[in-house]
Amino acid sequence: MDGASRRIAANRKRKPPQRMRRSNQDSGAEGEQRRLIQLAVSLALFFMVYIGRGVFPAQLEMWRTAATANVDFQAAFQQFGFALSQGEPVQGALEALCITLLGGEVDEKPSAHLPPFEDEWQQPVILLSQTAGGGLGYLNEHGLVAGDGFLQKRDEPGQAVPQPSQPEPTQPAVVTAMAQEYTDDGVKLPRNVSLAFYELGLSETAVPVMGTVTSGFGYRDSPINGANEFHLALDIGAAEGAEIGAFAAGTVEYIGKSDEFGNYLKINHENNVSSFYAHCSKLLVHKGDQVACGQTVALVGHTGNATGSHLHLTIEKDNIRLDPAYYVDLS
Repeated sequence: MDGASRRIAANRKRKPPQRMRRSNQDSGAEGEQRRLIQLAVSLALFFMVYIGRGVFPAQLEMWRTAATANVDFQAAFQQFGFALSQGEPVQGALEALCITLLGGEVDEKPSAHLPPFEDEWQQPVILLSQTAGGGLGYLNEHGLVAGDGFLQKRDEPGQAVPQPSQPEPTQPAVVTAMAQEYTDDGVKLPRNVSLAFYELGLSETAVPVMGTVTSGFGYRDSPINGANEFHLALDIGAAEGAEIGAFAAGTVEYIGKSDEFGNYLKINHENNVSSFYAHCSKLLVHKGDQVACGQTVALVGHTGNATGSHLHLTIEKDNIRLDPAYYVDLS
């Protein structure tokens, strides 16, 4: 074989290594790219762990300061890569990078600037749900739970946010009393009478005299003549001379004496309510007097058509006679 043939053969033999070297270069570039991606992911994970391991609030303020400081990020990351190329452990290099980004100086032991990772990880983790009371004690101590169990917050330490006031119970509506023409059983009622209960709207009421009911409101056989008639009052048997108090505060409309009712008086109250007292032994007020609720206005007697000492009590609203038993509790 001559010299030219030998050179052509040698060139042919050297071509495959050139392609191989080119392939190795491409492979090295791809490997370098993968290492950079892995490094970036590792760095991101490190930052997440670092931030999430109790560095707030002091370390968070350092991060804010670093974000606004003039830090040469390119130089910092170049130093980080150089440390790795010199065999520096990844954790130490990352700690040094963090310190540089935070504006500190890297010393021989950069981990001294950071929390003791190993000691922290060895501490047992106890969830609030695993504590006594399911963590409610902690939440209450920090002003997050009010006494009623609802989540609250505190404006200042030791000072709870005022809770919304509870709505006051609504009072029953006071309506105008209406006369009934018949009972529920279809029995004819006298004029201006109602067996229904009405809210009187009085702020305070009192039992005029304690005793025994001798005759209720409604139809009865009269103890005087035996006739069946409608009794328009509540008779309360009591001892002769027992004090009779005003059913509610008001003004004495009139006083008088008759053969039927004996000594009697009438008091006007609020909301067009009035009370009538009869068969009294003595009257202690005069027309036009202002009386307080429960004030003694007369004494029990048996004047007029009466078979014994008792109080004949009538209550009206809007000129409609109502059953006093609804408003006087003798139990």
